[in-house]
Amino acid sequence: MLMNAVIVDTQAVQRHRATILECVKDSDSSIRKRSLELIFLLANDSNFKPLIKELIDYLELSDHEFKGILTAKICSIVEKFSSDKMWYIDHMLKVLSVAGNFVKDEVWHALIVVISNASQLHGYTVRSLYRAFQTSSEQESLVRVAVWCIGEYGEMLVNNIGMLDKEEPIT
Repeated sequence: MLMNAVIVDTQAVQRHRATILECVKDSDSSIRKRSLELIFLLANDSNFKPLIKELIDYLELSDHEFKGILTAKICSIVEKFSSDKMWYIDHMLKVLSVAGNFVKDEVWHALIVVISNASQLHGYTVRSLYRAFQTSSEQESLVRVAVWCIGEYGEMLVNNIGMLDKEEPIT
């Protein structure tokens, strides 16, 4: 019913967002899939950040059957709404660290494009990927992006070039 209602009155359905998010965690797979579709429709410029945080938190706990679908929706929302490249990179790295084996090729390819076009973040990104790789080296997509980034910007990793205020140097 809410899928039909969202077409007519998005705000009416928006009021039930917390309940719908809880349904993403339901044991019934059909309820999980439908609620995730509804969350995707409810995502907008003002609510996508808390939605992504909730979905990534759940991604760590979700079963393998649902992880692929959930990963795809998270990546779609991040790509669709994020205008801040650092936020985009940080959250895509979280997804790669948690569910890298479920990330589709076009998603990590797009991440590489964003990284290559964010020259002011190359040092930060290569260090972030290096740290993520150390703890999640079994995630294939993460390894691919990390190896590419280290190959391109390894000098920045080794010499801590382009450090941001919030970063700790790598020794």
